[in-house]
Amino acid sequence: MQAIFETLFDTIYLIGVITVGIIMMKNAKSNKQTFLFGFMSVLLGLGDSFHLVPRVYALWTTGLEANAAALGTGKLITSITMTIFYVILYHIWRERYKISNRSSIIYSVYGMAICGLLLYIKR
Repeated sequence: MQAIFETLFDTIYLIGVITVGIIMMKNAKSNKQTFLFGFMSVLLGLGDSFHLVPRVYALWTTGLEANAAALGTGKLITSITMTIFYVILYHIWRERYKISNRSSIIYSVYGMAICGLLLYIKR
């Protein structure tokens, strides 16, 4: 039962979020924020697919424990794409609310992103 409902949910979610993102990017015209939100949506969907597709495969075949390596790699890739997602969101926030270029904040955001990426890879 879990395999059926989880597969259905994951499929609808991935198709929906990637489709909405592509539509936003196509309709953005000269609106940079709309384009970036669409890009973030596509990035989110593609990143999530790296852990959801192996999870669905595992549920329908030999189980989650037997596919631990693929699931772990998928979570790693998802974590990396989420870090990129939040860096893009930071740039949208700065542009939307006309936040000045404060070097300390920019360095902090990128520094934390790099530290996070290094921690993900070191696992």
